[in-house]
Amino acid sequence: MLQASQVLQGRYQLQQRLGQNAGRQTWLAVDVAVSPRELAIVKLLAFNPQMQWDDFKLFEREAQVLKQLNHRCIPRYRDYFSLDKQAGSGLCWFALVQDLIPGKSLQQLLDEGKRFGEMQVRSIATGLLEILTYLHEQNPPVLHRDIKPSNIILGEDEQVC
Repeated sequence: MLQASQVLQGRYQLQQRLGQNAGRQTWLAVDVAVSPRELAIVKLLAFNPQMQWDDFKLFEREAQVLKQLNHRCIPRYRDYFSLDKQAGSGLCWFALVQDLIPGKSLQQLLDEGKRFGEMQVRSIATGLLEILTYLHEQNPPVLHRDIKPSNIILGEDEQVC
């Protein structure tokens, strides 16, 4: 099991696990190779016998697509690499590193009791549509297949990402 303070690729020091499910983990990390140090998100996929091959293909495709995107409201691609069994506590892991967008997910806000008025909902919907328009204008078009409150960040600047 990966642990806080562990450094991946000699660069990304894991800080806090943000999520975990079925062979996947998401971590907040510090990029210790840049000055000043920056926060990043590390998404990890374990390569194990229970893993579906399609899971790996989708994970790898996500990394390739993110490399091509340049939008202020889409977390920027930083890195993609694999960890050997020794570094991954007995499992091979694949890692996708992205910029952190400071803010909270809509799911976090709802869980905290936040309620949105009509104007806020319209603003969120407009922001999402602008991002989706950008994605659909790519060649080939990019389809986001997992739009849900936990994947929508309301940035500290109130920007929808």
